[in-house]
Order: sequence, then structure tokens, then C-alpha cells
Amino acid sequence: MLIPYILRNRNSNASMEAANDGSLQTRDKNVTSKETLSVDGCLNMSWTAITAALALVVLDFKDARECLEKVSYSLLIFFCGMFITVDGFNRTGIPSAFWDFMEPYAKIDHAGGVAVLAVVILVLSNLASNVPTVLLLGARVGASAATISAASEKKAWLILAWVSTVAGNLSLLGSAANLIVCEQAHRAQPSGYNLSLWTHLRFGVPSTLIVTAIGLTLIRD
Repeated sequence: MLIPYILRNRNSNASMEAANDGSLQTRDKNVTSKETLSVDGCLNMSWTAITAALALVVLDFKDARECLEKVSYSLLIFFCGMFITVDGFNRTGIPSAFWDFMEPYAKIDHAGGVAVLAVVILVLSNLASNVPTVLLLGARVGASAATISAASEKKAWLILAWVSTVAGNLSLLGSAANLIVCEQAHRAQPSGYNLSLWTHLRFGVPSTLIVTAIGLTLIRD
């Protein structure tokens, strides 16, 4: 009597395990299929842009010489070189060493630390432009603030976003948009306008400092 009972229990357990294995396999297949659909459903941004450009070339039979003459190749080279330079500079370890030195003074849990962080972002944004500054400091600023609290991390990202954006108004080098405006003004017809660095600083410095201070007072934990 005991042996058939044990055999029945073994058979039932085996059936339950097989059923569980089957359900797990089905679930894995469903997850895999969903992941495949999500990957296949996303289009690569680079290839999408190239495909659209080729389609326009085929459909538009006009001479492209006029459009190509309006392309600012110097700015394209500037952007390409900027990201290559930022990545190479980041690998030197200098940004990490600089942040390790400044981090104790840039804690955003007190007003002095917020001011120091804002000054660092302002200065770097106008030495290397605001996009490289965000790429170099973003992760470090966020990680430093996360050691204080989750609210401080959110505040740090807001400070970085605000100051790096407004810092672009301080000088021509602060933002790539300024360089584009300067280039377009110089090439404008019938007579180009040369926007010099000092002319921009006369308006950029006071307005940037005032707007930055107002924004920092509005950013709360």
C-alpha cells in the first residue's frame, strides 16, 4: 500500500514540475518575443536620417549646389572635433582629479556649495562650451549629490541643467548656438555683421549673472 502511494506522489510531483517548467518556458518565450518586438520596433536614428536624406535626393531633382553652399562646414568640423576632444580629455583623468578637488566645496546641502557649483559650471561652460561641460560633470555631480539624499540628487541635476543653459549667454564660447549666430551674422547679405567677443560680453555677463541667481533661488529640494 505504501509503495503505490509513493509512486503516485512522485508522478504527481513530476507532473507539477513539468507543468511549471512548461509555464516558465512559455513565459520566457513571451518575454523574448516582446523584447524582440521592442527592439525591432525601434528604428536606428542614424540610418533613419540617412534613408530620409537619400529619399529626398532621389525625389527632388533640383540642383543641390545651392543647398550645399549654405552648409557651414566649419561648424560641422567644430562639432565633430568637440566631442572627440571631450572624450579624449575625459580619459586623461584631469576632469576626475579636478572634481575630486572641488567636490568638498560644492556640496549642495548649503548655499555656499550651490554657489561654488554654479561658478564651476559657469566658468567651464565658457571655457569649453556648455555641452562638453555637461558631458564631463554630469555623472560626477549627480553621484556626489546622491550621497546626500535623493532630493539633493534631483536638485543637482536641476542646477546643472539651469546653470549650463544660462551660461551659454555669458560669452560667445559658452554655447554652440552663439557661434552659429556669429557665423550667420558674418555671412549675412548685403553686409555682414561682425559680432565680437567683447561686444557680446558687455551684455552677456550682467544678464547671465542676474538670471542665474534668480533661477538658483527658485530651485528647491
